[in-house]
Amino acid sequence: MLIKMLKVLLLLGSLLLSVLALTEEQIALMNSLHSECVSKTGVAEDLVTNAKTGNLADDPKLKCYSACIFDELGVIDDNEKIDVDGVVAILPEEMQEFAPAVLKKCGTQSGADLCDSIFNTFKCYYETDKRVFFLP
Repeated sequence: MLIKMLKVLLLLGSLLLSVLALTEEQIALMNSLHSECVSKTGVAEDLVTNAKTGNLADDPKLKCYSACIFDELGVIDDNEKIDVDGVVAILPEEMQEFAPAVLKKCGTQSGADLCDSIFNTFKCYYETDKRVFFLP
């Protein structure tokens, strides 16, 4: 659980890319998380790359990649809902002004399955405030 919490902290910290530089350790963790979820889902790298800029293709593997990211970070509960309060509690101070409202507004968007729900939630983040949206 500690490792998952550290992943969450590092991921959320990396959302501040435009303000703070990532350490080599953070970059390695992001790369590891990305590699793990690409391996688990079989998503094409170009779909992930395009998604990072908001081009969220309606692709089953990309949807499951987004779910994998949150699952590996330990922020999906037993009911397949995002633990919004858990995420908000560990947000970096720099994000406390804007991110909690977006996370709470979006909650967990409904979908046909977990992959679809988490992907719809990622889309909500992007559409509501691009600063909250992130894929490693």
